[in-house]
Amino acid sequence: MATDLSIKVAHLIRDFRAVRLLAEFIEHELEKRVVARLGLIKIEALNAVASAYKNEIKRKATPDKAAIRDLESLLTRLRVDLEGGIRDARNAQVGHSLGLPVERIPEHWLFMGHSTFTILEQDLGRIDAALRTLDSGYFGAQPIPALDPKLRDSWSAPKALGPANAIRTALVYAGPWTPDVISLMPGSTTFQDASLRVMGLRLMLRQLGFLIVPFWQAGHTVSVWERLMLELSIIDFFALEEAVFDGNVRGGTPSLVAEWSAGKPPHKGVAALQAARAGLNVARIGWRDNVRNKVCAHMDQDVPASMLDVANWPLSPVDLFAEIERLCGMVGSAARLDARTKHMTGPTLTCGSAQQIAGAHAPRWQDI
Repeated sequence: MATDLSIKVAHLIRDFRAVRLLAEFIEHELEKRVVARLGLIKIEALNAVASAYKNEIKRKATPDKAAIRDLESLLTRLRVDLEGGIRDARNAQVGHSLGLPVERIPEHWLFMGHSTFTILEQDLGRIDAALRTLDSGYFGAQPIPALDPKLRDSWSAPKALGPANAIRTALVYAGPWTPDVISLMPGSTTFQDASLRVMGLRLMLRQLGFLIVPFWQAGHTVSVWERLMLELSIIDFFALEEAVFDGNVRGGTPSLVAEWSAGKPPHKGVAALQAARAGLNVARIGWRDNVRNKVCAHMDQDVPASMLDVANWPLSPVDLFAEIERLCGMVGSAARLDARTKHMTGPTLTCGSAQQIAGAHAPRWQDI
């Protein structure tokens, strides 16, 4: 039975605002969009929960008909935006890791930018205001705390992300369309395309780890910023496991194991990768069913609002990141067994002499 819908709507609106603010605050172009992907998740979840909440308001009382029409118009606009491309981008970029025709990759990646997210936030603000008018029990999206400017210093350290204005190699699927990044072009062969996509998701998990470290070191209670990055890490962890071992039939994307096995010759790391999966923590099944599926990648209308609090999740951040390290480690070890993928396992590297070619044609976050 649907419960705490008003709290969930306010939570999702606040979360989208926070994702936009965090993306704007981060100075590194790659990591801006790595984080911004979570905004696509929040929009899709809000579409379903806000519509259910609107119906609940209509059942509970006799609301102002004009106000209801205004709200329904706003929700229709949100649904049109979602069906016009946000859902596809969400499924390919963050909910899962789907193989795409090369021309679709920048379409999804560059959808995320300052103007698009600002307009979406304004639309959500109108929904928030309309709900405040219709339901006196709706308290609205709560204020968001400021980010500490010192975080940028931590992130820019040589052993973290490095200087924000540095040119870096980053072998990720959308690398060629990311400013300040040197990468491989996807799509040359099925084998390389799949390897670059999956190994790139592994790299994104690593970058999220760098972003979250300063919050851990501060030792405070989990902030909205830390929670958002934990949510995204959970989503990406399960997207990586699916992409490596299972594939996504609905998205028309075979597993990395299947792609490597079909290579000519077959990839040398297939057997090692398949054997290593048994070493993953069996508790992750509960994490997937009760956290990833109900409050991170989706918003289950039936779970209590208490599940929105990290303290009530059936896993600790320490256990989560230990499992992320285990999965990323086994994928990296298998990739290093074959010369065709060995070069895809490294971290981002600063390349000061390549400034003229690194994403020279790619628009920056603030430009779109």
